[in-house]
Amino acid sequence: MGTLRGFPCPPTMVRRRRRGCAKRGAGGAGCPSRSPRRGSRRAPHATRSAAKLLALGCALFAATAAWAESPPAPDASAQSTEATFAEAVRLFKAGDAAAALPLFIRLSAVTDSPNVQLYVGYCQLELGDNREAHEAFSLAAKQSIELGGSKYVATREAALDQLDKLNLRLARLTISLADAPAEFVVKLDTQTVNSTLLGTPIIVEPGLHHVEAESQGADPVSRAVTLDRGGNQTITISFKPSNKPPTEERAGSSSPRLISFGLATAGLAVVGWGTFAVAGLLAKNAHDQLQADCPNGCSDADHRGQINRGKTYQTVANLGLAVGVVGAVTGAALIYLGWPSNNAARASLEVAPGLVKISYRGSFSW
Repeated sequence: MGTLRGFPCPPTMVRRRRRGCAKRGAGGAGCPSRSPRRGSRRAPHATRSAAKLLALGCALFAATAAWAESPPAPDASAQSTEATFAEAVRLFKAGDAAAALPLFIRLSAVTDSPNVQLYVGYCQLELGDNREAHEAFSLAAKQSIELGGSKYVATREAALDQLDKLNLRLARLTISLADAPAEFVVKLDTQTVNSTLLGTPIIVEPGLHHVEAESQGADPVSRAVTLDRGGNQTITISFKPSNKPPTEERAGSSSPRLISFGLATAGLAVVGWGTFAVAGLLAKNAHDQLQADCPNGCSDADHRGQINRGKTYQTVANLGLAVGVVGAVTGAALIYLGWPSNNAARASLEVAPGLVKISYRGSFSW
């Protein structure tokens, strides 16, 4: 009886009948051609068809079982992850923790393997980042416990061993809030502390640390604490309502911006007055020349150009006079409003294209 991957295939009856006919044929007698009896044997054609169907079904079943038992194709991403891990381990063992750390950090984003976090801690420990190493070893120990089993027992023991050593080098600081308001900000050494870490030990380097806390409508709180190696200390922060009124512009305070604009406007006034003086002098000279040439008035074409120049000088002089007057008045007002005084006055200046607006609010004391 033949087999295909352990699945038996029954032999056919056709072959046995043919072998029997061959034996009889060897004796000189051929196989008689007779009709099968009804109810005893099937016709030869029907028997061969049944045998073929049976063999075909057996082959399909065996092929299906073989496909199901075949191992799945290897995952390319898994191979890439394993290759990256092997390269990172090689770099670390070669003493290049700075190059290995980015690879382990990249792996920690795509896998929850405690071994990856363990090597992250090793690299940070080699680079002198004790606080970060403590965090990595803590995560490695947590993942090992959550996964359970005996596969990560050595990883868990190694992480806990490193944590015991780091706890002797580092310190713990717990920041608690008494009657915490709805909105507040707590900073440890200028770094904002996540609200979820308040009330729990924060791993810090030994030495002096500054804690600052702020809240709307309360006085800011500042505390300084010194921690020793292996130390553990708790500080409690309590906000007190602020008695200071809302900050407003101090009465009588100076406004450097107004003074600056006033000086600039005064400078523009000086330019206007200078233009008025020069253009007015040129216009006077042109007028005097025409008076000398034509006492009764010049109307000829020879003096028309000189007459036009005189009119131009007069127009420029008038514009310079206007700019000088407006600039002088505006500059003086801005300097006066921006200058420090004892009067509770407020002044503002708004400049927009085609618009200069000066507003003043206050009172004068006589």
